[in-house]
Amino acid sequence: MKITRVDTTISTDKLIESKEFYMQHFNFELVYESDWYIELLAPDLSVGVSFTKPQRDSGDFFHGTGIIISFEVEDVDAEHQRLKEAGLTICQELVDKPWGERSFVVNDPSGVHIYIYKSIPPTSEYKAVYDSFKK
Repeated sequence: MKITRVDTTISTDKLIESKEFYMQHFNFELVYESDWYIELLAPDLSVGVSFTKPQRDSGDFFHGTGIIISFEVEDVDAEHQRLKEAGLTICQELVDKPWGERSFVVNDPSGVHIYIYKSIPPTSEYKAVYDSFKK
């Protein structure tokens, strides 16, 4: 199988708020919109995020929990400052993680964690673990 695009669909009653959040803060572009489904794409990437109402005419009722969307960025410090200045609540402040990421977390309108990070060198302990998986 060759994967050519990755999408995440979030079940939420906050379709409009979610659309506006991702378009305003992360430059996603609107591809499709109806009264029960909205689809956005990241500019210059084959990655999308969609929103669907938890209950439709057919299909199972779903209100997922435990979802984290990760965005790797070039300058995590600048993004942290930009989103803080935009008034977003920072759920987890900017910190260097021992596994090799400098990151922070904001929540979208549905409570989905948006983990924003930049890769940094891992600690020697994590590097040893990563190296053990190399072939």
